[in-house]
Amino acid sequence: MKMSLEVIKSYTRKLTMGRGASAPDPMFDLSQFNSDAAAMLNEAATAGDLTWLKIALDSLIANPDGRIGQFAGQQYPFNEQQLVEIFTHAFQQIWKGETPSAPGDQVPVDFIVMSDQEWAIAKAPLD
Repeated sequence: MKMSLEVIKSYTRKLTMGRGASAPDPMFDLSQFNSDAAAMLNEAATAGDLTWLKIALDSLIANPDGRIGQFAGQQYPFNEQQLVEIFTHAFQQIWKGETPSAPGDQVPVDFIVMSDQEWAIAKAPLD
């Protein structure tokens, strides 16, 4: 499955460059990211991208190697494991009671650069 790299980055920036990332020690208490996760949820829901965001986060959590780093943002030097922890926390805040896929069980996602028109075409089957 192909997804717009920039669209998913725009959502994850809420986590990697928001209030939680601005805390003196962002990883000390992941609840610092709750308002950022809520903002990400609201923006994705408004844009009609909530299903896509869920698939993207799930895919990155289950298979982060070499892929998740491109979503790190620029505010704090999060490593891959920290990003997995933050994205997992956000996933569980947004989709309460659900757990991300186990490695190998996720939908395979390729994050690629695409235009808004290409994104609209790519996401049409799930709309």
